[in-house]
Amino acid sequence: MSSLDWVFSSAREALYGRQVPRLKTTRESAIITIPTPRRVRLLSDGLNPVVEVGQAIEGGKLVARSPVNERFQRRIHASLTGTVTAVREDHIIIEGDLPERPPLTHGVPEWIAPEAIRDTSREAGLIGMGGGMFPTYVKLSHPAPIEVVLVNGCESEPYLTCDHRVLVEQRDQANCGAELAMRAVGARQGMIVDREINYPGGYERLLIHDTLGKVVPKRGLPRDVGVLVMNVQSALALHEAVCLGRPLIDRVITVDGDAVGRPGNYRVPIGTELGHLQKVCEIDAAKAAMILTGGPMMGTAADEATPVTGGTGAVIALTAEELGDYRPQPCIRCGQCMEVCPYNLPVAHLVESPHKVVLDCIECGACQFTCPARRPLIEELRRAKAVVTAWD
Repeated sequence: MSSLDWVFSSAREALYGRQVPRLKTTRESAIITIPTPRRVRLLSDGLNPVVEVGQAIEGGKLVARSPVNERFQRRIHASLTGTVTAVREDHIIIEGDLPERPPLTHGVPEWIAPEAIRDTSREAGLIGMGGGMFPTYVKLSHPAPIEVVLVNGCESEPYLTCDHRVLVEQRDQANCGAELAMRAVGARQGMIVDREINYPGGYERLLIHDTLGKVVPKRGLPRDVGVLVMNVQSALALHEAVCLGRPLIDRVITVDGDAVGRPGNYRVPIGTELGHLQKVCEIDAAKAAMILTGGPMMGTAADEATPVTGGTGAVIALTAEELGDYRPQPCIRCGQCMEVCPYNLPVAHLVESPHKVVLDCIECGACQFTCPARRPLIEELRRAKAVVTAWD
């Protein structure tokens, strides 16, 4: 057993002993398409708009793109058919109706070339939909040899079940996307990994280790060990882009928490504001002590104006009872944060005295979950990373 193997296993054993709850109460909730929002707010910071106020637009049409000299190219497309009502520096607003979704289909076209798959993923605006939001075409374009494509359907973050529902209802389409990714990178093996696993087992480095027995080096990437990992909905989006000509304009999210009157899995246009979801899903603002986009371990606080992005996997509305007493207290130097860290980082020290090893942090939230002082360690670690990055 390598030293990194030991750190992974001992950290997870410590974390599992603290029982991160799964809370998969919406696992059997079929996907529902939400009623049309009045408008969508498409985040476009750093992009050049290709539309103007008052312009009529069809769902799926390009609204903004990266400057041509940008290293990583991004595209965003209209998620409603209607009218552009605002073009701001960091967002574009469209009012209208939902475009029709194409009929379900699957099967990889035999004639399509790897380069065409990569080009299509770029122009369709495909990104990592597990939260990272890294452009899919970049993953599919790297010259490093790829042996295996893993589609990550483990979804170990508490509450989230949206990827599970996609696999239940659209597995053939996700399989097609996985086969397209294999063709794009020349991989001979591909698999969808959807076993139930405790947090943080779904994190890609741990997934690779547990599934293939390979260890991604610190600050390395899956491609360094011949693996490409993609999210279930990223695979589905690749299928829809290549086989149906449909860009990324919606996704499935989980809405849950004790402040939610109608929890479930919803297909939502990209750019839908949380205020609309609050009405549709009957989120009780009086009961909600905190609303998060993403899960409770790695999510971020949100408000009514926060839009759903391609990387938003959930909207979680938690009551005070669910949160418990989360008021931060001074560090008691117990060392539990280091004990559960997958990389054995001295968390308490790093947030006080940033060091370059903080860049090894994967922000899984294990330290924050186990901290008896309820310190906001993820926020503090992100600040430490920013300090270290500024040194360069």
